[in-house]
Amino acid sequence: MAPRLPAPARRLLAKRTNLRSLPSLSQPPLPPPPPLLQAHNPQSQPTITTTTTTRPLSTTPSRPWLLSALPNLAASANGGPSPPKTLHARRLLPYPAAQVYTLIADIDSYTHFLPHCPHSRVTKWVTTPTTTAPITANTSTGTSNTSQHNPGAGAAAVAAAGSAASTPTRHPALADLTVGWGPFTQTYTSRVYCVPGSVVEAVSGSAATSIPADVLRSVGYSPSPSEEGGKMEGIFESLVTRWTVKPLARSEGEWAEVVLSVTFQFSNPALGFAAGQLADEKVDEMVEAFEGRARQLYGGR
Repeated sequence: MAPRLPAPARRLLAKRTNLRSLPSLSQPPLPPPPPLLQAHNPQSQPTITTTTTTRPLSTTPSRPWLLSALPNLAASANGGPSPPKTLHARRLLPYPAAQVYTLIADIDSYTHFLPHCPHSRVTKWVTTPTTTAPITANTSTGTSNTSQHNPGAGAAAVAAAGSAASTPTRHPALADLTVGWGPFTQTYTSRVYCVPGSVVEAVSGSAATSIPADVLRSVGYSPSPSEEGGKMEGIFESLVTRWTVKPLARSEGEWAEVVLSVTFQFSNPALGFAAGQLADEKVDEMVEAFEGRARQLYGGR
C-alpha cells in the first residue's frame, strides 16, 4: 500500500490538475470554420425570407421604346429627307358612292370623328357652276314632260332648271390641318383638289397633284400649283392623301369602293424609319373612322 501524502501536498496536487484542464490564456482562439463548412452546418445558416409582390398588367403601348426614342432621333438626324413611302387601304361600304364622297369632302368635320386630327378647317374655296340637263320635251305634243300632268308647271320647271344651272357648287381649295400621334404632330396647309363624286386629294409640301390639268380646269381649279402650302415646317417634307370613290352595283343595293392612298416623305431618314413602324396602323384607323362616320350619318346596312 502506497504511503498517503500529507494533506497540504494533496491540496497542491489537486490545484495543479484543475489548472491543466483549463484552456491556456496564452493560446490564440481557434479560427472559425471555412465558409464551405459553414454551409453544411444547418445551425449556422441564416434565415431567408421570400416576399412575392403582385404587379398589375402593363398598359404600355406595344412599342414604347419607339415613342420614347423619337425626340432623340429627330434631334440627331442630320441627313436629307427620307425616301417617299406610299400606303394603301381599301374598303367596300354599303352606301352610295355620292354619299361617301360627300362625307370625305367635308374636311371641316374631320376634327369631330377622325383620330389624330384635332383641327381641320377649310380656308379657301373654288366655285363651279352646276350644269343641269334640260327638261326632256315630248316631241309629239311639243310640251315638256312635266307640263303633261300640270299645265302650269312647264314654265315653272324651265325657270327652275335655269336657276339650277347657275347655282354654284363649292369645293375646298385650301385647308389647315393638325395631324399626328405621340411626338408625330404637325400643323400644315394642304392644297385640296376635288373631282365631284370620285376623288378628294390633299397635297402638302413639295408634292404635286396627280389629277390631270384638264380635269382640274373643268372643276374650277388652277392647274398651276399654289404657293400656299408649298413648304412644310416640321417632321414632314411632303404629304399626299388621296381618296378615290367608285360606285358598285350589288344585289343588296348601291355600294361604294373606297381606296385611300397616303404618300409621305419625312424631313430626315431617322424619323422616316421610326414612323414606318406605325404608319400602316394609322392608315387603317383612318378608313375605319370614315366607315364609322358613314354608319352614324346614313345608318347601318
